[in-house]
Formats: sequence, structure tokens, C-alpha cells
Amino acid sequence: MNEQQQRDGAKKGLIAKFLALAGPYWRSEEKWMAWTLLLAIVVLNVAMVYCNVWLNQWNGDFFNALQQRDWNSFQSLIGEFAALAFSFIACAVLMSYLTSALNLRWRRWLTDFYLGQWLDGRAYCLLELKSYGTDNPDQRIAEDLKAFAATSLNLGFDLIRNLTTLACFIGILWHLSGPLALSLFGWQASVSGYLVWAALGYALLGSGLMHVLGRKLSRINMEGERREADFRYAAVRLREHAQAVALSGGEEFERKALNRRFQDICANWRQMIAAEWRLTGARSAYSQLAVIFPMLACAPRYFAGKLALGGLMQVISAFGHVQEALSWMVNAYEGLASWKANIERLASFQAATARARHELAHSRIARSESEGDDIRLCKLAVSLPDGQPLLKNLDLHASGGERIVLKGASGSGKSTLLQVLAGIWPWGEGHAALPAKKMMFLPQRPYLPLGTLREAISYPAAADAFSLAEQEFVLARCRLAHLTPQLDDYGNWSARLSPGEQQRLALARALLHKPSWLLLDEATSALDPHNQRHCYQQLRSELPDCAVISVSHRPEVDAYHDRVWRIDG
Repeated sequence: MNEQQQRDGAKKGLIAKFLALAGPYWRSEEKWMAWTLLLAIVVLNVAMVYCNVWLNQWNGDFFNALQQRDWNSFQSLIGEFAALAFSFIACAVLMSYLTSALNLRWRRWLTDFYLGQWLDGRAYCLLELKSYGTDNPDQRIAEDLKAFAATSLNLGFDLIRNLTTLACFIGILWHLSGPLALSLFGWQASVSGYLVWAALGYALLGSGLMHVLGRKLSRINMEGERREADFRYAAVRLREHAQAVALSGGEEFERKALNRRFQDICANWRQMIAAEWRLTGARSAYSQLAVIFPMLACAPRYFAGKLALGGLMQVISAFGHVQEALSWMVNAYEGLASWKANIERLASFQAATARARHELAHSRIARSESEGDDIRLCKLAVSLPDGQPLLKNLDLHASGGERIVLKGASGSGKSTLLQVLAGIWPWGEGHAALPAKKMMFLPQRPYLPLGTLREAISYPAAADAFSLAEQEFVLARCRLAHLTPQLDDYGNWSARLSPGEQQRLALARALLHKPSWLLLDEATSALDPHNQRHCYQQLRSELPDCAVISVSHRPEVDAYHDRVWRIDG
């Protein structure tokens, strides 16, 4: 996605952004079931509107029977009402079930799709290295997708129901309201269906007022979601680094930092409350006036004897349905504001992941498959995400099976060079010829997924990809035999194991996977010299043909390698 496409995407209207977000599902492999459920729900919506039309007619007959004290008609109408109520309830329950089913299917598909957008092309990695105009991708996937599917369906079906109601009742109201005679300065006129025009004017006035009072609500909502996510992320980081914080005595610092973030939430809340009380007041006044308005409009005809009680109740009911249908914007304004903010967040997330994937796929660092097992770097220049140069004119060669240690001052770009070799750093230019055989990266702080210890040691393969005997063997080789009884225990191993145990577990993982190339970025920094020497010996004895490139500031590490690459930055 180039810069012009990004600008064009930012200029898209709300409906265009919604269609871009929603369209893939309705064209996907699930489209037939999705459209079938959608059609069924629309039919049920229409059936419920028909029940309201039936009830409107029933109202007229029922109140006329009361006025005429017609006992037989009264009994018959009570039975009719029972059938009407049963039909309406059955439609409502079935529609609720089908809506929930469609909501679940849509959200499940969206979650899988957006996880792909985030993970494919390693966009998730670049989003942490560079700002692409989005934040908190975990919340975008977990919360915004949930809200997007549910709110889109609720608003959409509510709009369909209101449009159907309007189509059905506007003719009834036009017929029942009759003409209104106007006289002004001797000028005579008759307005047909005057209550329809009154309902339209009333709804337009209310919609305009709601927009004026609530136009900032979408921005406030979007900002509130961002601040909530920042607060939650800070709390999660505290939990992840609980031991380090406790050892540093940093509780008061963390409390103040979390309180500052929560104060930002409170400030946003106050803006939200101010906007909502204005909207609530306007909506309440609008709704209360709508109750009395048709009565006042029909009172002259009723007291003149031109309208029976049943007709009056029928007019009031029809006016209420038409006015409510025309007032969809008034009643749904807060939901629309939240929906708009939700779409903006998802659109920015989608654009950011697309930019990250594009940047990685179109890196100026040309990558090709080398002949044999060699790594060749030719005129390689590496820069930071902001364009600042980091490494220049690197011409390096490493043969398969070699063991090389990278040396250089802190910040000179050693770890970044390993990320270039691993294919997750796109910023720079030049050429890198890399072997097709398996390459494995061991960072200073290994990633241990939540799950059993067998899953942690086998990652990224499945736990059953290796036998229990193989897993016990590599644990023993890395002096972690005491963990063997816990192989099937579930836990947060990043918290349960010491830094040294985590690094030895990562080395045990490498012994299991048997890569052809192993890139170590301070992967033994938490080990004492004795355990460090033991781990390098295990790599040489268990993986004799594996090439190793290590980044380390410890001079004693040089002894476990064949030669040195010096990086000056």
C-alpha cells in the first residue's frame, strides 16, 4: 500500500469503510449460510411489523367495541389478541436466536480473518517496531470485532424494521389523518395527510437537534477506548513483570503511573457524561412530546364527532409507529456514534497491518536463496525505522557449520543484523543470500507460550511433534531434568522459571528442532560461566553440523566459536 493509497483510504466515507470491513465475510466461503440467516431475519422483521399493523387495526376495533359495549365483539377480539401476541412472541424469539447465531458466525470469521491480517507477513512484529497509526492490536481483535459484528447487525436490523414500519404505516396514517383545513388572511388551503407531514417535520427537528448535541460523541468514544486499552495494557505489563517490580520496590511508581492513566479515563468519562446527559435530556423531551402531539392534533376532529374513539386510538398508534420509524436517527444516535468510532479503529488497524506487510514484502534488502548452506551479505546497509543509518556496507560470508561470534559496542546493530537474517527487519538496502535450510533464532528473553511445559519446549511445533523420551532427553542435556515431572503441567512458564532456566529451556528447544542455522542473541546472558560452557558444549556435541552466529558481550564466549565478525556500526 503506497502513500497515495493510504491517503485515499483515510478519505473514505463511513459507509465505504464499513463496506470494506464487512464485505469480505459476505463474499466468503460462508456467504450462503450468512445470506440465508440474513434473509430469514429480515422476513421475521417484516412479520413482526405485520403483527404491529394487525395490532393497529385491532386497536380500532377493540376500542370501538368498548365504546359500544359490544360483549361478543370484545370476547372475539381478546381471542384475536392472544393469537397476535403468540405470533409476535414466536417471531421475536426466533429472530433473537438467528441474530445471535449470525453474530457468532460473523465474529468467528472476522476474528480468524483479522488474526491472519495481523500475523501473516509478520505484520504484528513490525507494528511493535514502528508506529503505523494504530494502537492496541489485541483490543482491536478482541473487543472491536465483537462490537463491530453485534452493533452492525443490531443497527442494520433496527433500520430495516423501521423502514418496513414506515412503508406499512405511512399509508395508514395518511388515510386516517384526513385533510387539515388552513385559513390565513383569507387564504384557504387543505393539507392532505397532515399528520404524516407533522411526523416528518417532528423527526427531522429531533434528528437535527441530536446531531448538534452529540456530534462530538464519536470522537470521545474513540478516545475513551484508546485510554481504556492503554490502562489495561499497563496493568498487564505490571503483572508480567511483577517479580522485577517487587524486587525494585517499584509499587508506588507503578501505582502513580496507573493512576495517571486512570485519570485520563476519568477525564474522558466526564466528557462522555456531559455529552450523554444532553442527549438523554433531548431524547426524553422528544419522546414525551411525541406522546401528546398526535392527541392534540386529532382532538378537534374527535370532539367534533368526526372521529370515533377507536379511530382516535388507531391514529395515535399509527402516528407513533411512523414517528418512531422516522426518528431512528434520534433513538440510535449513541449507538451510531459508538459504531462510527468502532469502524474508524478497525479501519486504521486494517490499514496499519496492510502497510506493515507491504513494507516487509517490499523491503529494499533483497533476499535470495544461497547456494549450499552459506550466508552472504553484499553491500548491506541497515537503518532504523525512522531512516537513521545503523549499519553500512557490510560484506560478510559464513559457511554452513561455522560458528561465528558478533562483536561490537552496545547499540552498534548486532541484534538488528540477526533480525535482518531472520527476515523481520525490512529497513535498509543491499543483498542477503540465505540458506533454504531451517534457521532458528534464540533471543535473550525466550518466548514461552501459556500451556504445558511440553508445549513450551516444542514451540512452535505441537507438543506431540516430539516423543516424551526426546523431550526428557534434551531437558537432561540442558540440566533441566528436575522439570521432567512437570512436562504435562499447565502454567505461565515465563513467571515460574528463572531467567537462566528459561534460556536453558530455549536451548533444549533448539536441540529438539535441530536447525541448520542457530542465531543466538545474548541467549546465555543469564547463565553462570559453568552452565554457559555446558550449553555451548551440548550444541557442539548434539548439533555438530549446525552453524551458529552468536551475539554476546562476554569475552569467554569467543572460545566456543571459530571466528569473529566485528560490527562497528
